Amino acid sequence: MASSISRQPGLSAAELKIIAIVAMTGDHLAWAFLPTVSLPAFFLHLLGRTAMPVMCFFIAEGYRHTHSVPRYALRLGFFALASAVPFSYFDTGTLLGSPFSVLYTLLLGLLAIWACDAIRSPLLCMLVLAALALLVLPGDWGVYGLGWCLLFFGLHGRRLPQALCFSALVLCFAAQVSLPLFVQGAPAAELICIGGIQLGGLLALPLLATYNGRPARRAADPAVSAQRAPVRRRAASLAFYFYYPLHLALIDLALWRLGG
Repeated sequence: MASSISRQPGLSAAELKIIAIVAMTGDHLAWAFLPTVSLPAFFLHLLGRTAMPVMCFFIAEGYRHTHSVPRYALRLGFFALASAVPFSYFDTGTLLGSPFSVLYTLLLGLLAIWACDAIRSPLLCMLVLAALALLVLPGDWGVYGLGWCLLFFGLHGRRLPQALCFSALVLCFAAQVSLPLFVQGAPAAELICIGGIQLGGLLALPLLATYNGRPARRAADPAVSAQRAPVRRRAASLAFYFYYPLHLALIDLALWRLGG
């Protein structure tokens, strides 16, 4: 019997998002339950660094495909609020000590793309971007998340410049994390397990290079595939938005039960 799914080269948006979700979950579980300076934690964190670049990439892709940027932004804002308490407890052990999760950063990344695309005055655009850069500082990944969203949008389809700019930001972030540890004379193991893992972000490049431009695997029937594409794109996005606060809440519950 012929398969109802067309086997295309590369990975679809849904498949890349699933990989990002798995990498992110492993990263969060390692922060919650494993010693920071340990081999299992090192590998989970290293792989986990791929998640944010993939998310930023699909913020840029989402902007290109959405029918309504305001509704897209409202959806991100709603789930950023829903994630505030779970993320804060995971990050600081308090309910509102650090409420600005990655969804907050992605929201501002979307707004930055919108500003660059919609504002015709270069001066006004620069002022808006400067304001967003200040607002994103308390967010998870901060200006690096904002920068990745912008470069994935601005350098769309230009793989080499995109890869070079992305790599430069990853190296800057790794240096920003590692330098204070080095100056303080941190042990090599700590330097590698906290600073070195940031280089794992570079692993996102070969991952994103496999993207085939499809929201999900196509059905063998082109008519069926065209009909399902918008539904699959929306389902893939909503699955991540719901999963993010839910998995943090479950980790928080486990930490609370363990007295962590």
